[in-house]
Amino acid sequence: MDEAWYDDEAGPMVRPYTITRGRTPGKHKQRLDTATQVVTVAPRPETPRLELTPEHRAILEACHRPVSLAELAVALEQPMGVVRVLCGDLLDHGAVFVRTPRSEVSRDILEQVYRGLCRL
Repeated sequence: MDEAWYDDEAGPMVRPYTITRGRTPGKHKQRLDTATQVVTVAPRPETPRLELTPEHRAILEACHRPVSLAELAVALEQPMGVVRVLCGDLLDHGAVFVRTPRSEVSRDILEQVYRGLCRL
């Protein structure tokens, strides 16, 4: 029976919902999209300790410099939804800082792109 949970080429198979304990991405003040940059910060003493899973630890190790959620998903070999949940956990506990790029684009930038495309 144990053979069903192991593939010689893929390694151990763990369903994404087991990593997140069945949770889906939560609602945060900051939107966590593929371009969101995550950076590890020193935990604050007043912050309750989070029970770190191996995936949480991998995120903290990878984020000593700004890393996008898309890059984290590739590095962890996990779906984006799983990475969002795990980063949300770390964000809620003050272990990471996130920066989301501006979602609105100024008219000036759009006009410059349009002019550049017209010149092609």
